[in-house]
Amino acid sequence: MAATELNELDKRLNTPTGVARWPYLSNPDTQYSDIGDYKVDLLLPKDKAIPIIKQINTVFLANVAEEESKSKGKEIKKAKPPFFEELDDNSNPTGNIIIRFKCKAKVTNQKTQKTYENKPSLFDAETNLLDPENVNIGAGSEIRVNAEIIPYFTALIGAGVTLRLKGVQVIKLVERMHESSSYGFEKVEGYTQTNTDIEITKPDFESVFTDAKTTAPQAEVVEDVIPEPTKRAEPKAEPKAKAPDPKPATGDVSLDDLVDDWT
Repeated sequence: MAATELNELDKRLNTPTGVARWPYLSNPDTQYSDIGDYKVDLLLPKDKAIPIIKQINTVFLANVAEEESKSKGKEIKKAKPPFFEELDDNSNPTGNIIIRFKCKAKVTNQKTQKTYENKPSLFDAETNLLDPENVNIGAGSEIRVNAEIIPYFTALIGAGVTLRLKGVQVIKLVERMHESSSYGFEKVEGYTQTNTDIEITKPDFESVFTDAKTTAPQAEVVEDVIPEPTKRAEPKAEPKAKAPDPKPATGDVSLDDLVDDWT
C-alpha cells in the first residue's frame, strides 16, 4: 500500500496525555530560521507510546514501499524516526519515549504565492480555545497533541515521516514565567522603568480533562517493525519532568521486539 493511498484518518493522530519538553507553542522558535517553527517534544511512558509508534510506522512502511517501487526495487535510505528513547544521566533507558512534533510558523500557497500564519490551535482541558497571547505553555505541562503524519523522501535523507503539529490540548499548565525571581534577580537600587503595562497572566493549572471529540483510529500495523529509538541524552539545561501516572505495560511487549527496519 502506497503512502498516497492511505486513508487520511490513518495519518491523523491524537496522543494520550504526556509531558511537554522544550515547547514553543505560543511563539515560534526562530533560532534556526527567520520564519521559525512551532514545536514540542512529548514525553510518554513506553506502554502509552507504542500504539502511537505503530500508527506512525504504518505510514512509514507504506512510504518506503512506494519509494522502492519508484526505484524499481532498489533499496533506499531510511530517515531517522521522529521519536527516541529517553535516557537518564548515566545513559540508561528511563522507560519513557519522546515523540517530536513541529510545524512551520508560516506557509506559502504554491499557486497564489500568498503566505499565511500557521499557528497550532491551543485548547484547555474543557476544549475551550486558548489565546496564545495570554498563555505561555512551559516545560512540564501535561498536554495532548493532535498531528498529521506526513511522508517524505529526499535523496540525501531518504524515506521517512514527520509529525506536523496541528493542535494541543492543555490538561495541566506549567507556565513559562517572566518574573525577575525566575531568573535569579533580586531588587537593588538603580534604574527603574517609570511606565510599564506588562501583565503576567496565570491561568488555572488544575483544569479537568475531557476527551477530545475526535479520537485517532488504531492503524492496522503491516508488521511489528518499529525503528530503534535513537539513544540521545537530553540537554542538561532542561529540568527532568516526570511522566504522568505511567501504567505497567500490558503483556510482555518489548520495544526491542518491535524494532527492525528504521536503521
